[in-house]
Amino acid sequence: MIDTGVMVHVRATTKAPRAGATGSYNDGQGRAYLSLSVTEPATKGRANQAIIKELSKIFGVAQSRIVLCAGARGRQKRFHIAGNPSALAAALVHAAS
Repeated sequence: MIDTGVMVHVRATTKAPRAGATGSYNDGQGRAYLSLSVTEPATKGRANQAIIKELSKIFGVAQSRIVLCAGARGRQKRFHIAGNPSALAAALVHAAS
């Protein structure tokens, strides 16, 4: 069973000089992504764990409330973040701007 929450599409940049949200990205097919940079390389799941850590900071939820649903090996990923959908949506808008 999935708790209530939001699905967040992320476009990841690894090995960046600093971690954090860098705005939004549109793929040309109508899908918007949160652009997120992490300092970790994309090896052995280190970047995915770093992304979860950054999402935890952005949304103010525990890392255990964030699940990688798709894109474990790609740049474009989809995460489910459990929590109050209204509060999470507001945090997403703030991070993407």
